[in-house]
Amino acid sequence: MTMSAARPSLPAPPAGRTGPRAAARTEGSAFKKSRKKLVVMLVAAVIVLGAGYVLKSKFLKPHYQPGEAVPVGQVLSLGTFTVNTDNGQLVQAGIDLQLTKPANEKAVEQHEPELKNAAIDDLSSWSSEQLLRVVTRAKLQHQLLTSFQHVLGTVDGAAQQVSAVYFTSFLLQ
Repeated sequence: MTMSAARPSLPAPPAGRTGPRAAARTEGSAFKKSRKKLVVMLVAAVIVLGAGYVLKSKFLKPHYQPGEAVPVGQVLSLGTFTVNTDNGQLVQAGIDLQLTKPANEKAVEQHEPELKNAAIDDLSSWSSEQLLRVVTRAKLQHQLLTSFQHVLGTVDGAAQQVSAVYFTSFLLQ
């Protein structure tokens, strides 16, 4: 007795591609396509993250409230001034400015003539007898600080650009 077994039929291979090599080529091209997609997606993610970082730094600067402590930055020298006091004596003072961290150094440099003019005006408004007293020099420092802050204004909300005034030399004659 012979038994004839029915074999299930397999689908016909595509035209022109037969055997295991054709299957490997099809898998390799699919791998290359998915690899290209992955590289494109990674490049796009890097670009989006970089743009987000730049925009964050431009738009989300720290904003300071009035009276809030602002970190200090560099010290800028205005130079040495020799002016006549209120009573005709000479005063020579070296003045440095303590800038704040958010201060715009280019704006400070642009306003340097106005800052020097304010320093001369404030120095010449006191008499030599008054300037001999330490308390008066402290008042002069505060007056100079107020004048410089008025000239430069604020940045990043309410942050002043100048936080302190220093006398690097002070001579009365």
